[in-house]
Amino acid sequence: MNESLRHSNSTPARELRRRLLRWFSRDGVVASAQPLPASGIHRILICRATKTLGETLLLTPLLGEIEKRFPGAQVDVLTRCGAAPELFAGWFNVGAARALPRRMFGAPLAMWRLLREVREARYDLAIDPYVFSHTDRTLMARAQARFSVGLDSERKNGCLTHPVVAPKNLEHAGKLPVFALRRALGDAADADYPLLDLRLSAAECAAGAHALTNIAGNRRAIGVYAHATGVKSLPRAWWDEFLAMLAQRFPQHVFVEILPASGGSMLGDRHPTFFSGHARKLGAVLANLDLFVSGDCGVMHLASAAGAPTAGLFIASDIAGWNVYGPRRWTFDARGKTAAQMATHVASAFVQGTVA
Repeated sequence: MNESLRHSNSTPARELRRRLLRWFSRDGVVASAQPLPASGIHRILICRATKTLGETLLLTPLLGEIEKRFPGAQVDVLTRCGAAPELFAGWFNVGAARALPRRMFGAPLAMWRLLREVREARYDLAIDPYVFSHTDRTLMARAQARFSVGLDSERKNGCLTHPVVAPKNLEHAGKLPVFALRRALGDAADADYPLLDLRLSAAECAAGAHALTNIAGNRRAIGVYAHATGVKSLPRAWWDEFLAMLAQRFPQHVFVEILPASGGSMLGDRHPTFFSGHARKLGAVLANLDLFVSGDCGVMHLASAAGAPTAGLFIASDIAGWNVYGPRRWTFDARGKTAAQMATHVASAFVQGTVA
């Protein structure tokens, strides 16, 4: 893995926490010389202490792989994402999304109780799905499952019965845990990877279509999400020019602005809008769009997981680690590009994808 394109940043405080976590999860686990058994695994725990929508959705390819490999197993997830129970509600193999305290080190009693419950569950398999988080590895170690799978690298190793060397030619955060599970089972890891999947029901999609019709009338709709955090944000003037160019290419479409959690328009209320604090309702509307465009953000991954044709505009993030992938999913490097140039690229990809 290219260390210059890290999925997470590094600060002195984080480095101190990593050292404490490495000490707390003291490695007494012996790596097995045999592949992970393909049977006898019924209870599985995924340890991912993320708070974000996008990183939580990136677990769904792993859920799909587990569903294929262990079709009768139940999967629980350790998470700090408040939306996780809703995001995984469509997955029949998910039993519980166990909520970690939002400030884990500030709630030692709650953490102790949770970890005790996790140990008492006697999981057959625990999976550490992320290559950088020492918190995930510590949680997995404290679960004391019969088997444990994860990626080992110079920055993070140990505590695994089935360690898998982090690949140098694969960095995507949604594909890496699938790679690890396949290699732990002794299988080749280069087959097609499962897509992000919200598992919307037919009823949810129909309700989303009805809501979108109320917003856009009888016109076809292109969704736009103009909000992003920090350096990933594009200015209002850029979006105005970008949308003006797209409007020239697709005059039959209406733009629908997807509003951020604040509920305020980023585009001056110039277009019809949709707001929902419920991830599945938002996903159901996104699933009915002809095209969704945004910067790199959780809603971009939500649109992809809902099955919408999705264009992600990257200006700061690690593209290899976080891009949108799959049919009619496009990732664009927008660094140094004008709004007009990006509108041309997005329009061309959309037309070609529609024809195909």
